[in-house]
Formats: sequence, structure tokens, C-alpha cells
Amino acid sequence: MKHILRTLTLLAAVAAVIAAPSCRRTTEAELRLMSYNVRNCCGLDDSVSYERVARVITAAAPDIVALQELDSMTTRYPGQDVLGNLAALTGMYPTFAPSIDFAGGKYGIGMLSREKPLSYRRVPLPCRSEPRSLLIVEFADCYYCCTHLSLNAEDRVTDVCIIIDELSRLDKPAFIAGDFNAEPDEEAMLLLAQHFTVFAKQPSATFPADKPSSEIDYICQYTAAQPHAAARVENHHVIEPSEAPDVTAASDHRPIVADVRFERWVASMAQ
Repeated sequence: MKHILRTLTLLAAVAAVIAAPSCRRTTEAELRLMSYNVRNCCGLDDSVSYERVARVITAAAPDIVALQELDSMTTRYPGQDVLGNLAALTGMYPTFAPSIDFAGGKYGIGMLSREKPLSYRRVPLPCRSEPRSLLIVEFADCYYCCTHLSLNAEDRVTDVCIIIDELSRLDKPAFIAGDFNAEPDEEAMLLLAQHFTVFAKQPSATFPADKPSSEIDYICQYTAAQPHAAARVENHHVIEPSEAPDVTAASDHRPIVADVRFERWVASMAQ
């Protein structure tokens, strides 16, 4: 009987080893990533139009959109959930990260996605004028993160350090996008570029929407320590009026899109 029990225990141990998950490369994943500071859908003409911003997003046909400057049930936009409105108009899943309590509701950042997220969490970012956020959203093949950094240069550096630490812990390819409020040669972006691949785009300027002259919106991939190869960026650009006529007036920023290919990593049976 003892011999049989020892044999069964050994077989169970072998089976557990065989079944242990391990990471291995499989096929490539393809995504169209987008980032858009929508200014609560209040355009340069001071008209609020959720439909206009939704048309810009729909024309770009993204898989995931990082969005900044979103009110939810504030008195500034009474009874309006800006992200919820855009989700209804685009047919995408909304994920909201409130940064502050504001005017009887919330104000923050968010995400729209064609695929329902597996999980998400908000990381607070310090800012001397108003608190900011990092939104980390998990999907089957990657994490897509959204942020809107401070107008203060020192705060941006502090926030980038937090972002680097947070994304270094993730177990899938990780991308981040948003309004960084910094030009490429500023300290915060130079620090970010030591740990991330900042996707180059031409033309690069994103602000103001009618006549862009400043590059402050970015899509990046964390590449410093993760065991994943850098994504192949097949196309990355600022949305032009020829693609979406509303883009010059729908917000004060132009949106950006990036088509990326990257190795899909999964937990698989050890071989």
C-alpha cells in the first residue's frame, strides 16, 4: 500500500510540473491604438458635441482609445457622463478613472475599447495644482495605459518615475498614451525615453487642433525590463482633416493613432 501511495504521489508531482504554466511566444497581435484629449467634447468653437468627437474616433477605427479631460455628472455638464456618451455613440466599452471630485461629480481620464477589459486600476499621480491619474487597463494580449500629466514640470518628472515603476511590474506587453504636457526635449520625456520606446510620428505636432505647433501627445511602449520584443510600428500619425473633417474643431487637441504588431505572450503548458 505504501508503495502504491508513493507511486501515486510521484505521478501527481510529475503531472503538476507538466501542467505548470510558462510564458512562450506565440503568434503576433495587431492593434490600432489611439489617444485623444477630447476637452469634454467642447470644441474650439466652444460648442459641446459628443457626436462630433465620436465621428473622429469612428473614422480612425481604433481598437483602444486613451481619452483625457472627461467630466462625469458634474454641474459643468449637467447630467452628462462624457465617456458614457462616447461609448454609446461608438459602440465601445468605457473604463473611467476619476482623478478629482469636481462640481458635484468627477473629472478624470478614461478608455474606450472594442474588447471588454479583463481588469483595470487607477494609480494616483501627485500634482500641486490638481491630482492626476494613471489608468492601467488589462486586455488579453497587453496592457494599455492612459495618463494626463501635470502642467508643472517638476510634477511631470515625479509622475514619470511612478509610471516607470508601475509598468515595470506588468506581465504582458505594456503601452501608454496620453497628454503628457511636455515637448520631446523636456526632462520628463527624456526620462521616459530611457525606459520606453516613444513612437515617432510625422507630422508630430498635436496642439492646438486648428494649427498644431506643439507635440505633447504620445503613444509609447515600456521596453526597459520586460522580456518582450519591442512592437513593430507600421503607422503612427496625427489625424488630419482629410481623414476626419471634424478634427480641427472637435477639441483643442488632435488625436493620434498607431498601428502596432507585437509578440503575443501567453501562459502555456511547459514543454
